[in-house]
Amino acid sequence: MDTSTISAIIIDDESNAINLLEVYLRRFPSIQVIGKETEAKKGLELIKEKLPELVFLDIDMPDMDGLMVANIVKTENLYSEIVFTTAHQHYAYEALDIKPLDFLTKPFCIADIELVLQKYNDKLIKKKQEKKLDTFINSQSNSAKIKLPTTNGILFVEIKNIVLFKSKLNNCEILMEDGTTETITRNLYKVVSILNSPAFFQISRSTYINMNYLQRVDKKSFKCIISVNQIILEEPITKSYMIIFEKMIKFPFSLD
Repeated sequence: MDTSTISAIIIDDESNAINLLEVYLRRFPSIQVIGKETEAKKGLELIKEKLPELVFLDIDMPDMDGLMVANIVKTENLYSEIVFTTAHQHYAYEALDIKPLDFLTKPFCIADIELVLQKYNDKLIKKKQEKKLDTFINSQSNSAKIKLPTTNGILFVEIKNIVLFKSKLNNCEILMEDGTTETITRNLYKVVSILNSPAFFQISRSTYINMNYLQRVDKKSFKCIISVNQIILEEPITKSYMIIFEKMIKFPFSLD
């Protein structure tokens, strides 16, 4: 299976509902339905066997309701994200304790599936950011020198000496440990690729910081406080990246 494919299983006691949802999902090339089941217990076994990335799960089923299935998926730390599908809106409040990826009330449409896919992709990006921070915590390789093209020629620098870098039109400006700045004649994403280091973490659309210089993150002002040679710098952090920081309990900084 293509690594970019999102595997999905549909569990619903109504065959017509399964067929309609499968028709909708065929509109999205990135989603591949790898299993269907009309019985909740058999659907649970299918989840354990296939470990799909998405499970479209009806709640109101005769043999075992979807809430019980989802709770087992959660307590056993299975791989799947749950998307509840039901004709009964009152289930939404009950389902919140399980924290599904989404909750679709029948009848739903193509646009609802698009939102589900967007939520899944957003969550995947956050997981990748968290994994990147874990990688930084457990292994750092900042001693090697890299070559960066600048407006004045070529800069040879150790990654550990770069404090932060941010987008500047089609170029990128980096701040060094000694307080100097350099304009790199490459865009932000090219510089990220060249550095290729888990030490750098994105805090906004245009800015990456070296985690070695991060002193703390201020939740009230949405600022990253950076300490460089007894000089304190403040860089704004967006809400989505703040959430990722809050989840990183292991990392040795405080969230004021």
